[in-house]
Amino acid sequence: MPSHAPQRPRVRLRDAVLVGALVLGLAVAAALVFRPAGDEPGAAQPAAQHHAATPTPTPTASPSTPPPPPPRVTAGAAPRLTADPVSGRRLVAKVHHRHGWTPGVRFTYQWFLDGERIPGATKRTLVPTDRMIGRRVSVRTTGRVPGYRPASVRSKARTVLPDNPLAGGKWAVYRGPWNGIYPAYERASGEDKRLLGRIALQPRVIWFASEFSTSSIRTQLRDFIAEQQAEFGKDALIQIAVFREWPHGEGGRGKPLSGSEQAAYRAWVDAAADAIGDARVAMVLEPDLGLNAVPNNSWETRTADPGARLGLVKYAARRFSELPRTNVYLDASDADWLSIAKIVPVLEAAGIQYTRGFALGATHYSSVGGNVDYGMDIIAALERAGIDGKKFVIDTADNGRPFTWMQHRSEHPGDDFDNAITCRSVSDSTCDTLGVPPTTDVAGQSGLGLTAQQQADALRNVDAYLWFGRPWLVRQASPFSLSRSLQVARTTPFQ
Repeated sequence: MPSHAPQRPRVRLRDAVLVGALVLGLAVAAALVFRPAGDEPGAAQPAAQHHAATPTPTPTASPSTPPPPPPRVTAGAAPRLTADPVSGRRLVAKVHHRHGWTPGVRFTYQWFLDGERIPGATKRTLVPTDRMIGRRVSVRTTGRVPGYRPASVRSKARTVLPDNPLAGGKWAVYRGPWNGIYPAYERASGEDKRLLGRIALQPRVIWFASEFSTSSIRTQLRDFIAEQQAEFGKDALIQIAVFREWPHGEGGRGKPLSGSEQAAYRAWVDAAADAIGDARVAMVLEPDLGLNAVPNNSWETRTADPGARLGLVKYAARRFSELPRTNVYLDASDADWLSIAKIVPVLEAAGIQYTRGFALGATHYSSVGGNVDYGMDIIAALERAGIDGKKFVIDTADNGRPFTWMQHRSEHPGDDFDNAITCRSVSDSTCDTLGVPPTTDVAGQSGLGLTAQQQADALRNVDAYLWFGRPWLVRQASPFSLSRSLQVARTTPFQ
């Protein structure tokens, strides 16, 4: 049945396809017409377009001048070590702030061993260890101030020593009338004063003998110590020799001591010990102790009562060694005098077990090297006897040109060995002149001719070179001789 609704026109499929194609073509054409020039792939950009902004050229930067470096801290005095380096003892680096450093400086530290940096050792203090013994330690101080470049200076290198009661601190110098050397120095002028100062200004061992009575020794020794402590401080090392075994002189050793003389010896020692008290003292006990041994030669006088005398010395060794800061060294003769078989029994009977050790070279002139070897032989013999750990000191007051008793007898027949001829020049030999000055730096002294083994032995076993010989006195005893003093000072190779 025919519908009465309006009819839509019929569109043919072919006509729709043609219309779609026409629309697509027009769109593509429009896109080509309105694409900006140069947008096509590969199209070149026009050299200039009137509508593009003109770029502003970048100005060329001028080279900048680097700022000047900040000033460097002005370095002042180098640091110094306040004491000898000793194993196990605290070492302090001291710097004087006002000695040339820039104001406001602050310091840092670096310690060195044989020139090599010690890792972690960056404090002001250092405690050397046993492995450092014999090696050279120094410290570098670096000063810093804000706004300044730092500056560094280094101390002198010094040898680390074994733990040694004589090392460190000040050594007192006796400036009194005994021995005559210091008064002569004060009176002198010009060249004589300079020469005498080589002796008078050195720390020397002062002898206390039987000329000081039992009633006077306490006062004399106490005053002697107090005078030096007043000048050099309570902790200054004071050096004495006790020479009390021979009340009638060494020439009278063939006469036995009486009971009262033995009692007087002990009372004298007690009084001297009371006077020393807590003072810091190095003591050479009984120079010429070796006279208690059997003599080397048939013409020498034998000591009549060595057992009694050595018993007295043993009392003194124990009594003095009990003092808190006194280190006792028993005289043990010299490398050119007694054999080991003779001297070791003397030391044992004299109380070596109580003392710090022994002393060599009191009245002879042997070389330091010879006495180092001799001392090592004594130590070995003592160790075989069950006495361990002993150290020794060596006299260097008169062995600047060392010689033995046999050499002296050969070159100066008939001359008095105890008053050996003085050297005439620095190159002279077999003669008496000053040796290396007193020191605990026993391995660092040139001119001694020590072998490497002797240096190593000295470093570990020799506490010090001391001056307990007295070449400025006639026969090393008395009186004072100005001519001898000037001659030994003039010809020494060590100053």
